[in-house]
Amino acid sequence: MLGAPPFPTRSEDLTNDFLSQAIGTELSSFERTIIGADRGMIGEIARIDATTVDGRRLEPLVAKFAAGRAGSRESSRRGGVHRRELEFYDRLAPRTPVRVPRLVGAWYDPETDDFFLLQEAVDADLDVDQIDGIGPDRVTAVATEIAGCHAAWWGAEDLREFDWLPTLDGPARRTNLAALATQGWEPLCEMLGDDFDAADRTLGDELPAVLDARLVEAAAMTPTLIHSDLRADNLLFTPGSNQVSIIDWQGCGIGPAGWDLAYLLTQSLTIDDRRTHEDSIIDRYLAALATHGVALERAELMTAYRTSLVFGLVVAASLPIVADVDGPRTRALARSMATRAVAALRDHDVAW
Repeated sequence: MLGAPPFPTRSEDLTNDFLSQAIGTELSSFERTIIGADRGMIGEIARIDATTVDGRRLEPLVAKFAAGRAGSRESSRRGGVHRRELEFYDRLAPRTPVRVPRLVGAWYDPETDDFFLLQEAVDADLDVDQIDGIGPDRVTAVATEIAGCHAAWWGAEDLREFDWLPTLDGPARRTNLAALATQGWEPLCEMLGDDFDAADRTLGDELPAVLDARLVEAAAMTPTLIHSDLRADNLLFTPGSNQVSIIDWQGCGIGPAGWDLAYLLTQSLTIDDRRTHEDSIIDRYLAALATHGVALERAELMTAYRTSLVFGLVVAASLPIVADVDGPRTRALARSMATRAVAALRDHDVAW
């Protein structure tokens, strides 16, 4: 159950008393360290290292808060993403066979859209970077991990009982993504400069309409629980292995499995790696689904996959709106996302 206000809405608001109650152990002190600021994270994230009154050092935690930027807050409220992530960890994660950080507690204020999420801090390989790409072995590991999530909710009608979990063609999602595609395209083109040629730039003319049509098409396909932002920056790999925890479930919803798979492969692999390994990773994903009891025809998956490719371009267009455009990583991330999305659209002959 989500906690109600009052609760800390910024890391500097955290107190010993609040953390002690949240953790269930009396603390003598804690240290907070802001993390993820160099990764273009939309919200504020802090690592919490706490010590109990009897001198024990607790396992580190992660505290996550809403973003302060007006554009990001407006987009998040319009899409209902803050509540959605908290509800996922509270209600769906316990029923979903996918590795995620352990939830300590979650609080939400529906009037202000502020939230506070407290989780375990997963030991992760800090060299992973979406801009560089994460390599086919790790992408394959993520594809097989998310297959368990997809299979658990395959065709499940009870997903629709959660009123906070949108379908791809739901009014809030269509409105929010259309606004991002419309408002962010010209700033994206300015950010990319010569990396976008004249033909690339014309894609923005019809992007909102094409996106809307694809959302409706995808929503009519076999539904499951999708992460909807399945890319390298939301993946925590155990150092020295391919074991992965999937974080940032703000965009989760109801849609076809191909939506997650297309976004994962096109945004987490370099263009060359995707072209080389795309087919084999898709085959591994289908085999993983089968081990969970879901027999999906490749043709059906690829129809959803191609329908979903436009989403990566829309997310690239959103970055000038929801992230700090003056940050060098934001620009590099927008460049990699946009060019990878355009390449995938053209490789699959679905560019308009």
